Amino acid sequence: MFSKITDPRYKQNRFFISLFTDISQIPRSDAALAAYEFTECCERYPEYKQLSSALLDLYDASLSSQTALFGGARRTDIWADTIDDRYALNGEKLERELATLMCDCILRPRANDGMFDEKTVEMLRAQLIDNIDSVINDKAVYAAERAAKTAFVGEAAELPASGTRENAEKITAKSAFDAYREILRTARIEIFAVGCSDFSESEKIFAEEFSRLDRGDIYSFNLKPSALKDKPKYVEDELDMQQAILRMYFKAPDMDDRPANALFSNILGGMTTSRFFEDIREKRSLCYYCGCHSDRFSKTLFCSAGIEPANAELTKEAMLVELNDICENGVSQDELERAKLEVLNTLTSIYDSSFGISNWYLSQILDEKFISPEEYAEQIKAVSPERVREAARKYALDTVYLLKNKE
Repeated sequence: MFSKITDPRYKQNRFFISLFTDISQIPRSDAALAAYEFTECCERYPEYKQLSSALLDLYDASLSSQTALFGGARRTDIWADTIDDRYALNGEKLERELATLMCDCILRPRANDGMFDEKTVEMLRAQLIDNIDSVINDKAVYAAERAAKTAFVGEAAELPASGTRENAEKITAKSAFDAYREILRTARIEIFAVGCSDFSESEKIFAEEFSRLDRGDIYSFNLKPSALKDKPKYVEDELDMQQAILRMYFKAPDMDDRPANALFSNILGGMTTSRFFEDIREKRSLCYYCGCHSDRFSKTLFCSAGIEPANAELTKEAMLVELNDICENGVSQDELERAKLEVLNTLTSIYDSSFGISNWYLSQILDEKFISPEEYAEQIKAVSPERVREAARKYALDTVYLLKNKE
C-alpha cells in the first residue's frame, strides 16, 4: 500500500518502506543481514562507496535500514530522504532519483547464482555479530533481552529481531539471499511518502517496480496479546557489574482502552512527575532511575529500575504498592491533567519531522482505520479518572527479573 502525507512546512521528502513478515518462517539473523544488504550495495552500485557517492549527488541524501519486531511480526524498514526538487540548484529531479535508487537497492541486489556477494556477506556478518555482542555494553538493553526470554517464552518477542550470535555465525551468502527472496515474496509491503511533494510520480515508480515481484502467500497479521502466566515467574541473572537492574512485567490480555492505558502508564512511571519518579526515586531514594511504558499490541506494561542490589526487594514492593494504590484508590484529577498535558505535548511534536508523522501512521496499520494526532488528542482529553483506574485494574504481574552483580 502506498500512503502519502503532504505538508508544505517540510523542506524534504522522505520514503519509508516497511516489509512485514512472519518471524517464525525466516531465520532472524539471515533476515537482519538481508536488511543490511538493502543499504550496502546493489547491481547499479556494486560497492558501498559508489552507493554513498550516488547519495551524495542527491544533495547528501540519506539511506538507512533496520530490522525490528512489530505486533508479533518482523518489520524490515528501509527509509531515505533528500531535499525537495524546488531547492535543487540545477533542476535535478531528486525525488524521482531517490525513489528509483531505493527500488534498485531493494529489488536489484548485488547477487549471482542465487547468492549475495561472498565478501559483502562476510563483512556484514561480522558487523551483525558485533552489534549482537555489543548489547552487553548497555546493561539496560542486555537486561531487557534476558528478561524477554522469560516474559515472552514461546512468542516472537522472546528473542531479539536480529537473532543470536550462534545463528549469525551460521549465515552464508546463500542463506541470506534465500531470506531476502522470502521477505520480498511474502511481505506485507507498506510505503509511506512524507514531505512537501504530491508524490504522484514516485507513486507510479513504486507501483511499477513492486508489481514485478514474484509474490506468494502474503503475510497476514494474527495479533494476539502476550499470554499471562498462571503465576508470576521470578528470575535472577548475574553479571560483572556494580549496580543491579530490576524489570517487572505486567500483562492485561483484555485491555481495550488505549487512551486510558496510555495515561495510566504515564502516571505510574512514564514522566518526571510520575509516582515511580516522585515516590520511589525522589522520596525514598531506592533507585537511580525508575520508569515504565506500555505496549498496546502485546498488552504488556514494562517497568524497570536501576538499583543497588540491596534495594531489589524494597523497590519491587514499592512498584507493586504504587500500582495497587491506583487500582484501589484511583488517580487524582491533578495527576490526570498532568498526564494528559504530557501526551498532548508529545502529539503536537509529531509534525516536527517527517519521521515522526510517518511513524505515527505506520504504527496504526493493525487498526481498523487511521486516526490523526488531533483525533487521538480528543480521545485523550475525554479520559476520566475512573477509566484510568479500570485500565490499571486489568493488569496482573507476570514476570520479575533481576540482573545483579556476581558478588
